[in-house]
Amino acid sequence: MRSYKQLTRKYLKASKKRTALTILGITLSISLISAIGLFLFWIQQAEIEETKQTKGAYHVMFTKLDSDTVNKVIHNPNVSRYGFFTIGETMSINEKVMVTEYIATNRALELLPTHVKKGRLPKNETEAALEEWLLKQIDPQATVGSRITLQHKQYTVSGILGNDVENQISNKGILLSKTNKIDETNASLLVEISEKADLEKTVNELKKLSDDRYVQLNTKLLILQGAGGDNEQAIGLYAAVAIIIGIVVISTIAIIYNSFQIGIVERIKQFGLLRAIGATPKQIRAVVIREATFLSLIGIPLGLLCGLVAIYGIFFASKLIANEALFATPPIISRNILLLSAAIGLTSIYVSAWLPARFAGSISPLAAISSRALIVKERIKKRKNRWISKWLGFEGMLAAKNMKRDRKRYRITVFSITISVMLFIVFKSFMDMAFTISEHPNESRNIHFSIVKDTPEAKGTAASISAALRALPTVDKVYEAYESHDFYAIIDKESELKAVQPFEGIYQPIDWPDGEKIMVEATINIYDSESLKAARRYLEAGNIDEQQLTKENVVIVIKNNEFYNDKTKKFYNGPIAHLQPGDEIYLEKDVGQRAPVSYKDAMQKVKVAAVVEDDPFHFRSSNPSRLKLITTKTVAERLLSQQKLQPVQWNIKLKTAESEKEAEKQIEAVIRPYPSVMLINHIDTNRKAKSSILMLQILVYGFIIVVSFIGSVNIINTLTTNILLRKRELASLQAIGLTNKGLKKMIVLEGVMYGTMGTLYGSIIGCGLSYLMYMFFIDVKQFSWQPPWTAMLIAGAAAVVIAYLSVLPPLARMKKEHLIEAIREEY
Repeated sequence: MRSYKQLTRKYLKASKKRTALTILGITLSISLISAIGLFLFWIQQAEIEETKQTKGAYHVMFTKLDSDTVNKVIHNPNVSRYGFFTIGETMSINEKVMVTEYIATNRALELLPTHVKKGRLPKNETEAALEEWLLKQIDPQATVGSRITLQHKQYTVSGILGNDVENQISNKGILLSKTNKIDETNASLLVEISEKADLEKTVNELKKLSDDRYVQLNTKLLILQGAGGDNEQAIGLYAAVAIIIGIVVISTIAIIYNSFQIGIVERIKQFGLLRAIGATPKQIRAVVIREATFLSLIGIPLGLLCGLVAIYGIFFASKLIANEALFATPPIISRNILLLSAAIGLTSIYVSAWLPARFAGSISPLAAISSRALIVKERIKKRKNRWISKWLGFEGMLAAKNMKRDRKRYRITVFSITISVMLFIVFKSFMDMAFTISEHPNESRNIHFSIVKDTPEAKGTAASISAALRALPTVDKVYEAYESHDFYAIIDKESELKAVQPFEGIYQPIDWPDGEKIMVEATINIYDSESLKAARRYLEAGNIDEQQLTKENVVIVIKNNEFYNDKTKKFYNGPIAHLQPGDEIYLEKDVGQRAPVSYKDAMQKVKVAAVVEDDPFHFRSSNPSRLKLITTKTVAERLLSQQKLQPVQWNIKLKTAESEKEAEKQIEAVIRPYPSVMLINHIDTNRKAKSSILMLQILVYGFIIVVSFIGSVNIINTLTTNILLRKRELASLQAIGLTNKGLKKMIVLEGVMYGTMGTLYGSIIGCGLSYLMYMFFIDVKQFSWQPPWTAMLIAGAAAVVIAYLSVLPPLARMKKEHLIEAIREEY
């Protein structure tokens, strides 16, 4: 051996399992850090592309121009693209549908909010692009390349745009056409700022060129690109993510530190021998740091590779599951994020290795050779752990003493389990909060088509449409939707919630014969039989029985509401009132003015039959801050004193989405005799929304699995080594009379105690960090914080089980060894 540095490779080869576990810990940690960074960057870029399609690719729009303003804008060196457009005439396709022509220059067409589903944008004045639903209204057989006529104007269809649900509901579509000749002073100017420019500074400069009334900003795009000013929602979300990444980094340092510290303790005698033959503390430290370098050269590239595999795995999984990609753009790999992840990992490894290296270099050679540095004498206490001895026996008392005798070993082991438990709790809390502030998928996301009625039909028409739709071979379910109806609701004072009290106008105290009660505004939605069956999947309490709902005046309460707080400028998510099955509510029809509610006899009493957690379907209401109720058509007719309420919309779920074209033709044939109804296609919108939600769940649960694996490896690594380092001590206990059964019980109880203590500390720290994240999340949307009991229970149970399982393999290995040889064995 030419140099003491060659010892590093020999040590790593000699302890292959320890080396493999350490590399695995580094790889998982780096992959988690890089995957989070890459995914957030991908989300940001994908959101930017999505916003360009829905809101436009421009940053600033001038709606009123003069020649001086035009010259200053288009000659600004920070402007990368600009274009002019004007709104042409509005043309009638038929009695219901109108189309507005947008005439734009070539660049403006690229900057307008358009998403070409098929074909391309217009290249000359004779071409046009329009939405798919609108094209069918003009000519059902038309496609890309077809010629269409609108009020004596002929166009060649160059492209088909994606359907906009709002345009379909309002029966107002847009047609894009191109021109090279446009009156700039009577047009609007769209401006895109160069990527190399200071975006916020340039936007402010351009705003000064015209009156504020004539300048519109693409606010969402500016926020995504970091020039939206002080946006509390974005800051809060980024802060919560920063906490997650910080915790991962700290956990990485702790896990790697644990591994190095254990490795040093295993080889303490070897380091003592090196010191005895002349090795300096600096050289001993160099050996440990060199180990860290070797491990980082293997673990960091593997971690980055795993992070890349995870991102592309999400991309291809989305294609397999949802038949389309999660985002409009494929994964965008940022070199800076990969370098930053590698730098964080390398720093974490060296920080983790430095303290064990100092420990290895500072031990006295004689103490290390004799292993006295590891022997800790227990303090003698008169007070004994009587309750442990009583419930767990002599072995339990011995296990408790073993834990506390070596304080350093105890702290390292408990700290290791604490980190693992805390990591899981924080990630689980982050996942739950992220899902809380995001859209809650419901049955409306499974709807493929809707038929909307805009005028009353003749008697019996609704029944005919419903029957015809249900008879179609491609249709799975038809949900009838009715007009919503507003009421004044009287509830008990005890149902009032502290979280809602600060909101103005929600609670109105009133005098009641039985004492003070609370009046709230309420909205009732009417569900048919199919809708009630679907609502059972969201049931939280009570029972949804259609016969009971029809016979008696009973309602279903939707627990969670979401509405805007004008004071805090944030959204609130949660219940308006605490209502349970069996509670009574008094209702009076809201006729547009405050009704007299002083007399109990003037109101109708209903009973709460069930509570559902969220809206089974998108709730039909003009005011989201109302108490949301569901009932049947029969009960609604009694409450409203009306006969034969008619549906105003039919929501259709197909048997398979692949039959979209065939189903659309069949549904159009059903509604053709009824001019007052129109067909709306939700397939593209719902497919994209469901795909995004599904892949977000896959991503977050994937992170949870990786975090759980990291924690498990950490606990196994620590406890296994803890037992193997004490072989001599445990053999001595057997030599003085401890049976194999007693030894197993002591070791198992020790592992379970470590798991319990780690769970306790990890749960406390995890709860604190969970609440810290909550404080940032409420900048996005207000909701109440709940202690992460589920995460604590799962993490605690897993930690104890893993701790129990971790001690079994080394215990089995010890049984195979000869007792005398184990006692003679040196460290």
